[in-house]
Amino acid sequence: MPSPRVYLLIAAALVCMRTVPLPAQAGAAAGAKAEQQVLQAEKDRFAAMIKGDRAALERLLADDLTYTHSNALFESKAEFIKSVTGGTIDYVSIVPSETDWKVRVHGNTAIVNGVAAVNVIDTGKDLKIKVRYTTIHTNRGGHWQMQAWQATRFPQ
Repeated sequence: MPSPRVYLLIAAALVCMRTVPLPAQAGAAAGAKAEQQVLQAEKDRFAAMIKGDRAALERLLADDLTYTHSNALFESKAEFIKSVTGGTIDYVSIVPSETDWKVRVHGNTAIVNGVAAVNVIDTGKDLKIKVRYTTIHTNRGGHWQMQAWQATRFPQ
């Protein structure tokens, strides 16, 4: 018959097993937190685009950003920020469909698929369009930055 000490060790081990999160649970919680951080970065970026907030855009966009507009215009970070803050492109509103968001986080990289209604004045032309988009975000130094944007217009 085992000694009382053995039973005590078994009981202590069982208690530890019940209170320590399993790696899958810890990973799922971290993944959910990262998803929320990425979606907040999306919301913050849309708000910065509407405001023409250069400082926020500098912070939210990766230095190696590639931004492909729905009309196939391709811009770097500097070109995009200049367009948004210089008046070439004026985002009046951007309304994402939050029910259409799909976020996949893989380590320090996140892919977001979404749909948004966009009202933009592009070189004087007032456009109201709906786009399906894909973004890639990278976590650099604890902050999520958008590294790539690709949008496709819905047929009108």
